Amino acid sequence: MTFDQNPPDSGDHDAAPEPMHHHEEPAPAPAAAAENMFSSGEGMVAFGGILVLLVWLIFEVFTDDYSVATLAVVLAIVAAVLPRVNRESVEKIASLPVLMKVTGYLLAITGLTEIIFDIEAGVFDGFLTVLAALVAYAGYAVAFLGARSIET
Repeated sequence: MTFDQNPPDSGDHDAAPEPMHHHEEPAPAPAAAAENMFSSGEGMVAFGGILVLLVWLIFEVFTDDYSVATLAVVLAIVAAVLPRVNRESVEKIASLPVLMKVTGYLLAITGLTEIIFDIEAGVFDGFLTVLAALVAYAGYAVAFLGARSIET
């Protein structure tokens, strides 16, 4: 950014100063970054995975109030990391949208089994447990909605 300011006249102190002119330089076009971006559906699956990971980290590892299934943790890690891995190496397996769609649906199915297990086990005995369960369920729902919106 450059700023231009006209010097004030040396003889006239009553005149208003000239306004500063603000010139913006155009931002460089993100060529490589645009190719590696993922769709909003893939982002939703990743965000759902991050929510599940946060619940696991805070409410299982630190406070030991609520337990998340190991499969849900593994799928959440895959959902959170997969869009950030080198796209060329990911696409040796399958296209990124397909992998994210499958991961999102598997995370949602795992979430359904978590809900059923939580109801059967009666784990809703404290405020932190209910909060953790609701955040985890939100993560599963966001992952499902994201997987549903991904076009393959």
